[in-house]
Amino acid sequence: MMQSLREQSGKWFIKILFAAIIASFGIWGIGDVVRSYGALRPIATIGKHSISYEEFSSALQKEITRLQHISKGQVTPTQLKQMGIHAHVLDQLIDQAALELEIKKLNLVVSDSLVRNQIHTIPHFQQNGVFDKNLFSGLLRHNNISEKQFIDDMRKSLLTQQLITPLIIGGNLPKTYKELLLKALTEEKVFTVVSVPLSKIKLKSVPTEEELRLSYNQNKAQYLVSEFRKALVVLLDVKTLIKDVALTLEEVKEEYEKHIESYTVPEKRNVVRLSYPSMALAEDALTRANAGRPIRAITRDVDGGEFTDLGLIEKNQIPESARDVVFSLELGKTSSIVNADGVFSIYHIAKIEPSVTKKLDEVRSQIEEALRFQKSGDYIQELKNKIDDAIAGGVKLADVAKEFKLTIQELSGFDAQGLDEAGKPILDTLPLEARKSIVEQAFNLSEGTESPISDVDNLSFIVRVEKITPAAVPEFEVIRDKVLNDVTNQKKLEEAAKLADDMTKESKSLADLTKFANKNGLSLTSNHTLSRFDMGEKSGLKDESTKALLASFSPDLVTKMFQLGLEQSVYGATKDGFSIVMLQRVNPYIYDEKKATNFYASIDQMSNKILSALLVDSFRFNHKVNINQETMNHVMSQE
Repeated sequence: MMQSLREQSGKWFIKILFAAIIASFGIWGIGDVVRSYGALRPIATIGKHSISYEEFSSALQKEITRLQHISKGQVTPTQLKQMGIHAHVLDQLIDQAALELEIKKLNLVVSDSLVRNQIHTIPHFQQNGVFDKNLFSGLLRHNNISEKQFIDDMRKSLLTQQLITPLIIGGNLPKTYKELLLKALTEEKVFTVVSVPLSKIKLKSVPTEEELRLSYNQNKAQYLVSEFRKALVVLLDVKTLIKDVALTLEEVKEEYEKHIESYTVPEKRNVVRLSYPSMALAEDALTRANAGRPIRAITRDVDGGEFTDLGLIEKNQIPESARDVVFSLELGKTSSIVNADGVFSIYHIAKIEPSVTKKLDEVRSQIEEALRFQKSGDYIQELKNKIDDAIAGGVKLADVAKEFKLTIQELSGFDAQGLDEAGKPILDTLPLEARKSIVEQAFNLSEGTESPISDVDNLSFIVRVEKITPAAVPEFEVIRDKVLNDVTNQKKLEEAAKLADDMTKESKSLADLTKFANKNGLSLTSNHTLSRFDMGEKSGLKDESTKALLASFSPDLVTKMFQLGLEQSVYGATKDGFSIVMLQRVNPYIYDEKKATNFYASIDQMSNKILSALLVDSFRFNHKVNINQETMNHVMSQE
C-alpha cells in the first residue's frame, strides 16, 4: 500500500488529499506559516492605517459564520470563496478604516454617558422594560463578546452616525418627487392581449430535404452530444460503516460516568416575583406573604408593585442577585427582600421539578453512537488500507465492494455536469459536493482506471470509468427528425413575428386589434389590470390569467407595455411565440396613505444607503488605499 502511495504522490488527487488534510485544521485551513507571512506583510493600507492578516482573518471568519447561520449551513466556505467573500470583507475593513480616519481628523467624540444610555435602550438587555446587567452580561458571554469589545463597537457606531447623519440628512428626495414616483408605480393600467402561439401558425409548405441538410451543416454545434462516461462508484458511508465498530459495556459505562452532567436535567422551579420601588413597600408585601396572603392578592393590597410570573425556569435563568436565595427556598415559601439596582423584590416558589439524571439504559444508544463515531477514524482508515491493498492486488472493484459489504452503483452514462442522457442528475440522493467530486474524478480518469479512495462530506468513494463515449455530432440521418422539428419551428417563429408586427402596425384602436385577432383565429383577452408596483409583487396578483400572461412575457415586453399611450400597442416574444399588448385604459389614481408611508420610508432608506456609500467612497479617496495583492493571493492560495 505504501509503495502504491509513493508511486501516486505526484498525481493531482494526492495533492487534493493533502489539501483536504490541511483544510481539516480550520474552515479555511490557514496555518501558522500563512499567519507568519501575513503578520509581516499587511493585507492592505489606507493612509497610515494598516489592515493586518489577523484583523482580516478574524473579520473573514465572523462573516463566514454569519452567512452560514443565515443560510442554515446551505452555503459552504468554498462557495463563499467563489462568490468573492475575501474581496467583500476586505472592502468592509477598508471602509471602516476610512470612517475612523475621518472621525479622527474631525476630532469627533461621544461621551461615556451617551454610550451607556444607548446600550440601556436595547430591548434585548431589558427585563420588564428595565436594563438588566445580568442579562446584558449573559448575552455577551453567550455570543462570545467581551463587554469592552461591545462598548467599543457601540462607540464606533455612534461616532459613525455622528459623522454620516448630518451629511445625508439633506439628501432625501423632495416629497413632491416621491409623490410623482409613487403615482407612476401604483397607477393601474388596463391592457388587452392577443397571443400568437407557434401552434396557430400553419406553414404553406414543409421544409425541403435540401433545407434540412443546409440547416444541419450550418448548426452542427447545437447538435453536439456531450462526452458521456459509464462508471462504477463504490461508496463508503461513514454513518453506515461505524455501525460495525465494536464497543464493550465497560467503555459505554465509562463514557456515561464521564459526561453524566449532560444526561442530568437540572432542577426547575415555577417562580413568581413581586417588585416595588421602595424597601418599605416591599417589607409590607413580605409581611403579608409570610402571614399566608396569596401573592396575587398582595398586588391589590400594596399599591405600586409589579407582579411577574417567571414561569418554570432553571437556576441560571434568574438574575444572579436572587439566584441562590430563590433556589434554596422550600415549595410554597417566599424569599427575603432582594435589592437589585434600587428595585426591591420578593420571590415565591409555586412549583418545584427536582433534578433528574437519566439512567444508562435510557441514553445507551446515544452514547454508543457517539463512541462509535469517535473510534470510527481508526476503523475506517484500517478498512481503507485493506481496500487499497485488495485493489493493488488486482481484485476487481465489484468484488472489493462485495467482500467489504460496500454499496456499489453502476452509472450507465453521464456528462461533465453530472447529468444522464435524460438530463437528470446522477446520484441525486447524495450531497451536492459529493456528486460534484465524483463527476470531477470520473472525468479525470482514463477508460478502465479507477480513482484512489476520496473523501467528501463524511463520504468516501472510489470511481472506475468503464467506458468513454467522446463528444460527437450525430450523422444527419440519425437526428433528421430533430432537425426537421427545429427548422419547422424556426419558420413558424419567423411567420409569427411577421404576423405580430403587421397586427401591431395596423391596429390603431381596440376595434382594429379585435378584428385582426378574429381574422387570424387568435385568442384575445381584455381587462388585465396592472401597475408597475404589481410587477415587483407578481405572486400577489389575484387574477390567475394575468399572472400566467406575465409569467410568459419577456422583461423587454413588460417595460415597453408600460410606456404605451392609450390604444397604442407593442409586441414581444413569449415562451411559446409572441404577444401583442394594447393599452386599453388607465384607471383613476387612488391615493393609499399606508402604502405611501411605507413607500416614502423605503425611498428615504434607499437614498440614505446610497449617499452613505458615496460618502465612504469620498473618504477613501481622501486617504490613499493600497491593497497588497501578492499577500492576498498568497493567503487565498493556502486555503
